[in-house]
Amino acid sequence: MSIGPNETFPFDPASNTHPGDIVLTMLNSILEDPREVTDDDAREAFKLLEQALETEDMEESVEFMLKALDHDPSNVDVHLEFLDIACIDDSYQIPILELLEKIARQKIGELLFQENEGHFWGLVETRPYMRVLECLATECHYQGDLNKALLCWEQMLKLNANDNQGVRSSLLLSCLALGKLKKADKIFAQYDEVGSSCSFSWAMVLKRFLEQNDELAVQALKTARRQNKYMESFIKGTRKPPMELPNHYAIGSREEAVSCVDAMTIAWNQYPEAIHWLKLQKKK
Repeated sequence: MSIGPNETFPFDPASNTHPGDIVLTMLNSILEDPREVTDDDAREAFKLLEQALETEDMEESVEFMLKALDHDPSNVDVHLEFLDIACIDDSYQIPILELLEKIARQKIGELLFQENEGHFWGLVETRPYMRVLECLATECHYQGDLNKALLCWEQMLKLNANDNQGVRSSLLLSCLALGKLKKADKIFAQYDEVGSSCSFSWAMVLKRFLEQNDELAVQALKTARRQNKYMESFIKGTRKPPMELPNHYAIGSREEAVSCVDAMTIAWNQYPEAIHWLKLQKKK
């Protein structure tokens, strides 16, 4: 969310300090001097967050969030929701999310962090950390820092191999965009989804092309076209996807293609020669 000349919500418009700097100062203070939070305070913060999400009044929602942070300053879910509605310039988003990642990790504690590696989504205590990582990865990807996004997604799968948040496709396509074919191979092997997933099927076409194996690339293309016929026109640029992502999709549908088109086209657009090759492949 970009900030305009008069957009400071929910901060004091008379302040000379940029809203992003206010948030960074607050988060650094929380990180450097963490407050011990009682179970009662943690529960109250959770209840207030629920109230903030339920109300349609934006100012009332902010009031609930601020009260929640009074009870639990290190509740990163509250901070994430606050960040989502606050008018804070894009240049501040990644530094803020990086601080939230540190706060979330600090709150878990290194012992619990190490003991539960592999099934982080299974614990209430560790889910906020996973949500912060996902937000950080998404923002890095949006701002063009694919390497940092890739590291976040790799960490997420290391902490939760079941991938409840569904980031494996984004990781796979970022690997291909960066030319990391060996890492892509590991993801293809770990998650056997070519032929059943639009992202994996069309990612395999690009991978085979990059390996300069025309025969396997053509075979992969046949599989991808059978799995989802809609993605091809998006990759070629002959059809533009809608601005809004679908809330749900059926396998093989146009909505499935739209759900992963951003990461897919970023990967393919790194290789104009691959798109040229695809345009030459006649449909049979």
